[in-house]
Amino acid sequence: MTAIKHALQRDIFTPNDERLLGIVNVCKAGKKKKNCFLCATVTTERPVQVKVVKVKKSDKGDFYKRQQTWELRDLTEVDAKDASKENPEFDLHFDKVYRWLASSTAEKNSFISCIWKLNQRYLRKKVEFVNVSSQLLEESVPSGESQSVAGGDEDALDEYQELSTREEQDIESMMEMCEYAISNAEAFAEQLSKELQVLDGANIQSIMASEKQVNILMQLLDEALAEVDTIEGKLSSYEEMLQSVKEQMDQISQSNRLIQISNTNNGKLLDEIQFLVNYMDLSKGHIRALQEGDLTSPKGIEACINASEALLQCMNVALRPGHEKLMAVKQQQLLFAELRDTFARRLTNHLNNVFVHQGHDQSSTLSQHTADLTLPKHNPLHRDLLRYAKLMEWLKNTHREKYEGLSRTYVDYMSRLYEREIKDFFEVAKIKMAGTTKEAKGKFGEIHRPACCFAF
Repeated sequence: MTAIKHALQRDIFTPNDERLLGIVNVCKAGKKKKNCFLCATVTTERPVQVKVVKVKKSDKGDFYKRQQTWELRDLTEVDAKDASKENPEFDLHFDKVYRWLASSTAEKNSFISCIWKLNQRYLRKKVEFVNVSSQLLEESVPSGESQSVAGGDEDALDEYQELSTREEQDIESMMEMCEYAISNAEAFAEQLSKELQVLDGANIQSIMASEKQVNILMQLLDEALAEVDTIEGKLSSYEEMLQSVKEQMDQISQSNRLIQISNTNNGKLLDEIQFLVNYMDLSKGHIRALQEGDLTSPKGIEACINASEALLQCMNVALRPGHEKLMAVKQQQLLFAELRDTFARRLTNHLNNVFVHQGHDQSSTLSQHTADLTLPKHNPLHRDLLRYAKLMEWLKNTHREKYEGLSRTYVDYMSRLYEREIKDFFEVAKIKMAGTTKEAKGKFGEIHRPACCFAF
């Protein structure tokens, strides 16, 4: 097996910069025996790649060839079939299950042990080893030790390692110095042993001679260690100071965020307050006009009209979500409602008195128009009422019931006035008709009815 291993290393793996670490002679379980070799290899270049290679002898039988390759990182399970009894069968679970029959149980166990060590060293991957004896599975070496040893596991795994060019040249030059090295190997070995002893003695003497330098070196190392401890102490204090600065910076950052949030909230609150002040604030002059404004003078009526329109605008403002829950908004709305009711009551009482007064007006009677026999005109009354047109419109929009009540009062009293005037008109006409001559009757018969009657 050693000769095959060396041949495979030389012919197949060395050209591909790979090293052969484990080999087993196998054939597929349950089929006609066609022997091949499963080889565990690693690449010589970094990063190291671990592979399982299936190698088969060519049909002519004079050389070996690579048939199939699997990455060890794709291996999920190794099944040795039986841990207590000798059984050459085993399974490898890659993308599918590959069942193998080794030429011997010892080769199988050696190959499985090699796979386990490679997995522990290079991959640290959790591969399930089923039905494998615990003696084959060694404890994995810690990562720090494996790195400091610099290939110690590979030496344990690898039985074969090629000599470097420098080593070959040194051996050749040493054998040339001893002509009998080839003919008398025992004498050559004895000569090498003597030279090695001489070198060991020289090394011991050199060490003893350099004891003083060693002591000085140890003293320097102790001082260096003390200096390292001092530096570590300073670094620790610096780290604490930096941690304190970091905490303070975090607090400042948090405070800045809170201040920014507070400023944003204050800006939004100011916008809301400005909105409420601009659209829900009624001036003192308007409030006074609504409460005490003169409804008889043109100036007072104009002030009441302006105040009522401003009040209606404040009451109809579209509030933003949440405004109706504010106590100030509720109080302002109550004030507006109170002012609306107060002014509506004042306006209703005043117009009611105006309608009553106009209904009982005796300043323009039919006796003043007996010569023309026409109905009296009420243009002065209409002009007086036109001044209240906008206030009546406001009352119609805010207090429909009071508006309709005033309308009924106006119709009632004006109807009485017109009925009285029409009655007086016909009484005067009857008296005149009874006291005139026939010519007067004829002349009177040609008189048309007054236009004011049609206008009424």
